[in-house]
Amino acid sequence: MHSRRSFLQHSLLAASAAGFSLNSLAKAAESSAVPQSSRILVGFGAGGGIDLLARVLAENIAAQLGKNHYVVVDNKPGANGQIAAQTLLNAPSDGGTYLIAPLITPVLSQIVYKKPGYDPARDFSPVGLLAHFQFGLAVPAKHPARNIQEYVAWLKANPEKANFGSPAVGSLPHFFGLLLGEAAGVNIVHVPYKGGPAMTTDLISGQLASAIQTTSELAPLHKEGKVRILGTFGSQRGRELPDVPTFAEAGYPKATGSGWYSLWARKGTSPEAIATVNRAVNHALLDPKLQPKWAELSLQPDPRTPQALEQLRVAEIAKWRPVIANSGFAIE
Repeated sequence: MHSRRSFLQHSLLAASAAGFSLNSLAKAAESSAVPQSSRILVGFGAGGGIDLLARVLAENIAAQLGKNHYVVVDNKPGANGQIAAQTLLNAPSDGGTYLIAPLITPVLSQIVYKKPGYDPARDFSPVGLLAHFQFGLAVPAKHPARNIQEYVAWLKANPEKANFGSPAVGSLPHFFGLLLGEAAGVNIVHVPYKGGPAMTTDLISGQLASAIQTTSELAPLHKEGKVRILGTFGSQRGRELPDVPTFAEAGYPKATGSGWYSLWARKGTSPEAIATVNRAVNHALLDPKLQPKWAELSLQPDPRTPQALEQLRVAEIAKWRPVIANSGFAIE
């Protein structure tokens, strides 16, 4: 498996060969259906990771598309991103409106909501994958388990205490807990919270046996000795936690996955507009000057074509549907 550095170097060379230059992008914008003014919808409040990603991309894309072009970030928080998705659904397909979405919008919403209100395959057009981010499982600092194997053994020996917290019901950490329980052959009771801070407080105090959260949130607590991260769900070790093994390394390859952000347009948006924005986004993701920013946001850029994003969406639905269905979880 290539290292992240070699992957980035290879991608930069590929991008250069493909002609991802500012001049070519500006010319493409002139001949495409991308309006002079466009917006990126974000289904969460200002200041969070996805919002910061959107703002960096908006500024970079605008610069690439020409001095008269500007891109604004339009926050539409609420309902776990559903309000922003509905806004895109009702937007004109003129190439001027895009949605940055976490995995829940194009994938999990189609599984957990009985009436999600939109169908990505029918209503949206993929523009490109943006970046991955990782999740980990942590226990209190005084927990007896020192590694993943000891944790699973502890779960089996203490079924009445076997629980894990997540920041919200129906969140990706919730479903990673289900995935882990299925992979390890144990029942771990889900304890949902209304946000990460309350969950973290209970985890540190020992009131919660374990918790699943992004590694960017858990890593500082782990390094301070307040919690102990036993494993991560990524296909390879996270750059914030190079000494923490993945669940696959520990013998649970089915407990593997990551969160990711992607970009979508309203169905009917011209292929020219989508191609132009895809090129601009990919250029930003691979820009050496922006790599420190992506690292600061704990993101691993993964630029792909619109077709590759759709293939990933379909594969993720196939992965998560049986896990969620077996749990009986659903949202009206």
